[in-house]
Amino acid sequence: MEGIDELKIFDDNLIKELRQIEDKIQYWDIRAGISTGASLDFTDQKSKEISSFNISECGIRTFVNGGWGFTVLKEITKKSIKNGFIKAIKLAKLSESLCKDKFKIRERDPLIKKFKISNKKKLEDISIEEKIERVKFHEKIASNYSSDIKNTRTFYVDGQSHNIFLNSFGSSIYQDLTVIRLFNLVFAQKNGILQRAVNSIGGLGGFEIIDTEEANNLSNKTASEAIQLLDAKSPVGGKFTVIMDPKLTGTFIHEAFGHACEADIVLNKESILEGRLGEKVAGEDINILDNPTMGQGKKFSIPYELYGSYFIDDEGIPSQKTVIIEKGILKSYLHSIETSSRMDFPPNGHGRATSNSSRPQVRMGITILEPKDWNLEEMIESTQNGILCEDFQYGYCDPSTGNFQFKCKMSYKIENGEKKELMRDVSLSGMTLEVLNRISAIGKDISYSDGMCGKGGQSVRVCDGGPYIRAEDITVGGLN
Repeated sequence: MEGIDELKIFDDNLIKELRQIEDKIQYWDIRAGISTGASLDFTDQKSKEISSFNISECGIRTFVNGGWGFTVLKEITKKSIKNGFIKAIKLAKLSESLCKDKFKIRERDPLIKKFKISNKKKLEDISIEEKIERVKFHEKIASNYSSDIKNTRTFYVDGQSHNIFLNSFGSSIYQDLTVIRLFNLVFAQKNGILQRAVNSIGGLGGFEIIDTEEANNLSNKTASEAIQLLDAKSPVGGKFTVIMDPKLTGTFIHEAFGHACEADIVLNKESILEGRLGEKVAGEDINILDNPTMGQGKKFSIPYELYGSYFIDDEGIPSQKTVIIEKGILKSYLHSIETSSRMDFPPNGHGRATSNSSRPQVRMGITILEPKDWNLEEMIESTQNGILCEDFQYGYCDPSTGNFQFKCKMSYKIENGEKKELMRDVSLSGMTLEVLNRISAIGKDISYSDGMCGKGGQSVRVCDGGPYIRAEDITVGGLN
């Protein structure tokens, strides 16, 4: 296996030795990697953390008749790998003796590939001092924006990893990945009113991610939003026509709908979509897909890969476009190799883990509601009593019931086809499938947002988005 020296231990001789001690297990895989990077955290223009990391870790997973074994190594040597492999086999057999759901992992063709992220500005050429100055720049911009700014926080993290993936089907995959994320948070206060705004930018690539116009304007945008919200009014609650911007559309599609499509949740009978493949679950104009494949940055005119992109998932399955809803019909769930084997479907590349020391779970990548032919002006002009909601602060959804609630960031009242004053503390609530059947207009231009999605104690990189959409009869709440 080509790559950095620490990973050359995973050669044909080691694999041959592992095969000699497989001991009747049906499947195994190994993920190992060397990761380096930096983490910078500043609050109110003062450093809270300036650190770098160098992590070596290896996860060994084994399987027999429904039972999994998993061991984690922090020291990557031939001896520790063989011992960890034996331990994982014992754990798989113990798990098999206790599990009720017996199944086999569907065999698939081996994948032998090398992947590498291209970098215009390599991280190794950027000093820690330059990274610190960039964080200080954003802290200064946000803090000095207004006397009403009370607190700021800017967080920067980057990482470069060299990873290998091996499995019992003969797959041998090597990856070089570089990831960067910049996060900015601002609190503003006036007359006893406290408001906050958050923005971030992230992607796969080099330091060019931080040099884009969007990145350079990040803290100014965040501070401006927080200040604007101080003078905004809170709405009177009720039922309204709601227009969601692309970021809020993405949040709704990801949080309210996407998690219910994850096949492990379906198998656990915790999803509103259980047993509904082939059924109409949304309006006939609704098309939703998850497509974390590389190369989509060009669609959005950015010089790097989207934050939720990946070459392969953490089970060696290539990323691919998965159609979830087509013309309102539920077409597929998102799968890991376990759920696809149990439900007798091909895997579709959604078994993901935070790191090599974490077990893969079914996760989204880049979840998008596809556009149609409306523009925003047409939506507003044909709305008599509504609210235009842009971006979100936080949210919650129960995939077993479809009940959701989101707090929006920037919202504007719409009266008689005209956009009116800014409102704050606007919340939306409802039932997921009801809203998907009340969408009356879908925009023609899409955008996206990036972030970290948590599940089962892990967080993974994701993106979500879509166009502006308009939905009817949505419950809106506010402080009034």
